[in-house]
Amino acid sequence: MSRRGFTLIELLVVIATIAILSAILFPVFSQARAQARRTVCVSNLKQNALATMMYAQDHDETFPPRFGGAGRGFSPWAVTIQPYIRNRQLVGCPDMRPELERSVFMGTFGWVGYGMNRHLWRDAGTPMATLASVPTPTQTAMLADSTFDDFTARPRRRARIAFANTPVGSPYTVTCDVVRTRHGGGNGLDLSVGGSSVAFADGHVRYLTASHIVYRLGINPEAVDPGDPLFFDGATRDVFCVGGPIVGP
Repeated sequence: MSRRGFTLIELLVVIATIAILSAILFPVFSQARAQARRTVCVSNLKQNALATMMYAQDHDETFPPRFGGAGRGFSPWAVTIQPYIRNRQLVGCPDMRPELERSVFMGTFGWVGYGMNRHLWRDAGTPMATLASVPTPTQTAMLADSTFDDFTARPRRRARIAFANTPVGSPYTVTCDVVRTRHGGGNGLDLSVGGSSVAFADGHVRYLTASHIVYRLGINPEAVDPGDPLFFDGATRDVFCVGGPIVGP
């Protein structure tokens, strides 16, 4: 009995079919992995937001200090809320690319993928912000993806959220083609195809585009409306990346 093997044409057809299927499926797999990482990042941020709310309920409805008081030593915010989480991995985002200049602060915590709103998380020794002092908690950012441990309403500080995967702590110091969004493929040249996750002062979490964060995200609790003079920290006019447009009132 003769045994018939594959012809060269048949082998080429099989190889071509595999190549076509790979070209179709690999991007799908890549997108699925990216979506999974983004989901984990959002979930971690949600846990941090809930921990912050629990801390506030246990401390006369005040937000945690940016650093712990003298009784606890020099404790960053992620350490302060850790008793309500008990999992150090939750302060990180799997999509974060750590900055090259230095560690984002947290010592034994390693890299931290989120930042807090300094209008709410104030330095120890100053009057702490309270839940009641936030007139529009559903519109005011509390925590967010960030290149650094904090952010404010100032345009260049908003850049820390909008471009949370830039390899420097302060994205406004580099050119617009270098800054990178935490999720998606956005940069300073295209603000619509990428962005970050933001936890608001009522505890809910939303994904926002870099464009929304730069121009419309409420950060100062006294000015969540872009038309308010305090929306950009008073009369501040600034850029969000070198070569970018001036943003401000």
